[in-house]
Amino acid sequence: MRLVIDTNIIISSLISNSIRRSILMDSGFELMAPEYTFTEIMKHTDLIKKKAKLTSDDLQHVMDVLFSRISIYPQEEYADCYPLAEEIMKDIDPDDAPFLALAMKTKVDGIWSEDKGFQRQDCVKVYRTVELVELLNL
Repeated sequence: MRLVIDTNIIISSLISNSIRRSILMDSGFELMAPEYTFTEIMKHTDLIKKKAKLTSDDLQHVMDVLFSRISIYPQEEYADCYPLAEEIMKDIDPDDAPFLALAMKTKVDGIWSEDKGFQRQDCVKVYRTVELVELLNL
């Protein structure tokens, strides 16, 4: 299964060794994210370090491990889909437009997110963690 992974899933996986981290690391899913993901994570590094009780070096190590499983796409690669994604997400959450544009461009099976905003669009299927757990029979 090919999925665009939302930043909220990555941040959750950085904070705790949860079922999300297990799926991310061990599912065999092909995961991808827009480079914008790093911008979102950088906004929250202090909170992530505090909640996870990690030093900057430890956080970097966990990020390196998690991102070894995620293909990062520069904006140029999905730029042609961005205007439509931006239009779809403008009244929902404009910050999520890069994820939708990448999903539209790469023709993935869906987006993995716990963000209720993504559920309000009908362009790309959205998988919540509980649905992936069921699919994987975990």
